Amino acid sequence: MKVPGHYPYAGEVRLNATGTKGYLTTNSGTVQVFDATTNTMTTAIPAAHPESLAFSPDGSKVYILSYDGITVVDAMTDTIIDAWDLPEYDESVILNIDPTGNYGYLASPRKHLLQVIDLRTGSIVGTLALGGPPGSITLTEDGRTLYVTDGYNDRINVVDTATLSITMRFSVRTGWQFLLSKAEGRAFIADPSQSRINVVDLTTNALICSHAFFPLHLNSPGRMSLSPDGKKLYVVQNSHPNDKITVIPLPQERNVTFPDAPAGTQFEREIRWMGNAGIATGYSDGNYRPLEPVRRDAMAAFLYRFLGSPDFQPPTTSPFVDVKPGDQFYKEITWLASEGISTGWPDGTYRPLAEIKRDAMAAFMFRSLPSTNNFQEPASSPFADVRTTDQFYREMALMSALDVTNGWPDGTFRPLQPVNRDAMAAFLFRLAPSAATNIIR
Repeated sequence: MKVPGHYPYAGEVRLNATGTKGYLTTNSGTVQVFDATTNTMTTAIPAAHPESLAFSPDGSKVYILSYDGITVVDAMTDTIIDAWDLPEYDESVILNIDPTGNYGYLASPRKHLLQVIDLRTGSIVGTLALGGPPGSITLTEDGRTLYVTDGYNDRINVVDTATLSITMRFSVRTGWQFLLSKAEGRAFIADPSQSRINVVDLTTNALICSHAFFPLHLNSPGRMSLSPDGKKLYVVQNSHPNDKITVIPLPQERNVTFPDAPAGTQFEREIRWMGNAGIATGYSDGNYRPLEPVRRDAMAAFLYRFLGSPDFQPPTTSPFVDVKPGDQFYKEITWLASEGISTGWPDGTYRPLAEIKRDAMAAFMFRSLPSTNNFQEPASSPFADVRTTDQFYREMALMSALDVTNGWPDGTFRPLQPVNRDAMAAFLFRLAPSAATNIIR
């Protein structure tokens, strides 16, 4: 859907409670209203330099935040019913409203502040110093917690609204906006500088995947909004020469725990992330079996899901003599072959039930990553038991360079030792920031 405005402006899009009507800020001095069922623009509401939109809890009002004021709009008629000047609080760019409808939260990047505004009087009644410029603020449905991005320091501030204090900070690459999923277990973070939306699991505070916009630097995400049912993500996409709105279907959200990997288990966070990201489903008894070696068929499944379960039609004739249609993970194994990630053995076998060795694991990961052709392996090995002439030396060296693994405490990599399932979770967890999935054009 093409929208008014010009590249590289990033407006904000919000849908009403029924999902039938949307509002979009533009740099042409208006908020554009569109019919979300037909994707056509219907009305233009005048607003000087609109930055952010917020609905009252009952959906009857739309608040339009500009640098120096707030315009209040009747959501039924899309007409202006009130306006407040806030000249002393210039450059507040994000507005969120609490569940009571009495208070709003303003992010002021220039002043590195979070401010609380009384929507009954238009006065500021609370201020919190953040220690960095807020990029966006997101309020949980119960109104108790705010997530405030700090792109300068690449972190998320978690704020308790009752005390107006920071209760936790966690590091994650941040960007234009932080948006909670419907169940509030995931966050979508728009990162225009990298032309992608990062999806973060908030139970582990870790990256699950990225939605990348292609071609890079000509297409980048701006503000985002969820559909009322939480199944679609609406993204204002800066796409040369015209801006547009892109709709991304969202998979079902997971919150997985494995009985045999409880809190305190080594790599428990990474194993839980594997389940939440849909990379590992565990066994029929519900367990993960962290100390079992990874088989080569499971490795194919892990990588396929790690890279976003790409659309792939498996061949009717297998590329491997010991893998046939109907076998478990046939699709994933043949996808691995089609991508050149695995060529199998010289005798034409894949050996799906064989345990995967640590050097082969490094090779699979190396081939699954973009832009590895430019990697120059070091002249001296980072591992005591790996020589520069060894098979897969370059691949193992990259794993060290990316901090995916630093080997064992004695400085060895142990390339011919099988990879256990807990270590596999740790390797993929650390590799995640290096991989982008779900390319959007």
